[in-house]
Amino acid sequence: MILARRGRIEVIRTLKSFPDRDFTINELARTAKIPVMTTWRAVKELKKLGVVRTKKIGNSISVTITEDRERLRTLRMVPDTDPQRAAARQYSEALGREIWMNEARLFGSIGRGEHAPGDEVDIAIIYDDGLVSEQEAKAKAAEMASHIKAETNVTIVPLCVALKDMNRKGGLASELRDKESIWSR
Repeated sequence: MILARRGRIEVIRTLKSFPDRDFTINELARTAKIPVMTTWRAVKELKKLGVVRTKKIGNSISVTITEDRERLRTLRMVPDTDPQRAAARQYSEALGREIWMNEARLFGSIGRGEHAPGDEVDIAIIYDDGLVSEQEAKAKAAEMASHIKAETNVTIVPLCVALKDMNRKGGLASELRDKESIWSR
C-alpha cells in the first residue's frame, strides 16, 4: 500500500493537523520531521492518489490536504494518518506517567469516528482521588493538553472523572464505560 511507505503517513498526519494551512515542501518537511526529498516524493505520490493538492506559487509548490470528503473518509480507515488519535495516544501516555491516572477514554466526535480535520479531542481522564485532588488532576491534565497542542496543533479537551464516580450507576459514568479506552494502568 502506498501509504505505508516512508514519509506518507507523516505528511498526511501533518496536513490533517493543519487543514487550513498551505505548506511549501520545506515547511511540510520541517513540520512533519522528515527529510525534504522524502516529503517531495510523498507529496508527488499522494497527489496522484488525489489525497493532496498542489499549486505553484513563484518558485515554490504549495501543498494542502484534499477537500474531497470521500478521500478523507478513506484516509480515516488508516489509523496512523489520524492526527487526533495520534495526539490522544501521545497525551494519554504522557499523562499516564502520573501515578494517580488510572485510565483515558475517548468520547465525542473522535470516539464515534465522526470527526473532521481540526476537530478537538475529548478525553475522559479517570483518576484515583485517593492520590490527587480534583483541582490537581485538572491542572495537570490542562497543562499536558497545552503541551500537546503546542507540539501537534491538536486541541485536547480533558474531562477529569474520579475513579469512585466511575463505579456509580447511571449518569456520566455509564456513558463513559461504553467509550474506547486508549490508555489504562
